[in-house]
Amino acid sequence: MTIINVTVPFHLIKKIDDYSKIINEILKHRISFNILKFSTTSEGINLLIDIPQEKTSEITESLMSNEIQVNKKGRIILDKDLCIDCGACLSLCVVDALHYKDDETIDFAEDKCIGCLICIDSCPRGAIKESK
Repeated sequence: MTIINVTVPFHLIKKIDDYSKIINEILKHRISFNILKFSTTSEGINLLIDIPQEKTSEITESLMSNEIQVNKKGRIILDKDLCIDCGACLSLCVVDALHYKDDETIDFAEDKCIGCLICIDSCPRGAIKESK
């Protein structure tokens, strides 16, 4: 499975049918997928979708042909100055990219991160941000 970050610009969202456009574009490829996150940004509606890796190019092209912005996956930055090592993010990281070190401080292993970005909302101090 591959995670893609999909943004539907606000100018495309005029009525409820526009939301179904995203799902229908994916469903026409006859796959199973997971919506990991649904949120709004200043740019539009943002979805984090887990899709089969072998269909990534096909689905990405299909969505982009409908003016939907697609990024492969996000990455995070852990600001150690803001982090208070509370561990709120740890239980959400299914791949152990965020973990405690021996000295009980939070560490981030970028090579393990799958880019789901779920940890961002868990941080009470805003120490975890999406890298641009």
